[in-house]
Amino acid sequence: MRYREIIAPLALCGLLCGCAHTSNDIATSAPVNWSAERGKKVLPVDPDVELNELTFGGVAELRADWTQTGKSFIKADIASMLQAKGIATASADGISDPHEVQLVKLHGVVGQSILQNTLVPLPTKKNNFDWTLGSGVAALRDHYQADYALFVYVRDSYSSGSRMAFAVLTMSPTGAMQTGFASLVDLRTGRVVWFNRLISSTGNLKEEKPAAASVNNLLDGLPL
Repeated sequence: MRYREIIAPLALCGLLCGCAHTSNDIATSAPVNWSAERGKKVLPVDPDVELNELTFGGVAELRADWTQTGKSFIKADIASMLQAKGIATASADGISDPHEVQLVKLHGVVGQSILQNTLVPLPTKKNNFDWTLGSGVAALRDHYQADYALFVYVRDSYSSGSRMAFAVLTMSPTGAMQTGFASLVDLRTGRVVWFNRLISSTGNLKEEKPAAASVNNLLDGLPL
């Protein structure tokens, strides 16, 4: 099942309410005392971000310029937020190693599985938040000397002028939507110890202040 199909019911809720919705989970394997983890180092992984423009016919076309702008805002806001919390971070200005790139893609796949499980829970995970990226995350731990990795996945869309005009004339929704999720992964075990999902019909990653609000929503409930 494709990502857009998985989140459709939740996205509809966001449209009807016209605001941002977040919901997070903490793994059963997470530390009992999170305050004891404050001395640990977190690696903010290069975010997986795509910003698209919806054409008149509703086709999503990737905008590289918007994507770069949105990614830059997200990276800066995450760094600022972690610094404000006094969390030690490892520096990773972009990931180019093939194995590490695959880990970012794997996070996207696992995150989509978590979203799907929200709608149709698997019997083994209905009351047990237990997900992992596998032992391969040890490469990040060894490379960056970090204890946790913070992964972010965002897909954002904006209506073109013609689509917006059509929506106004017909009093119909444009279909533009901001969706995403963030995960805190224990690099010692590969476990996803915290996961937060975001759905918003009002987010904007193309501008500094709205982007900061989106990041604040993405990291809502971060237990560090």
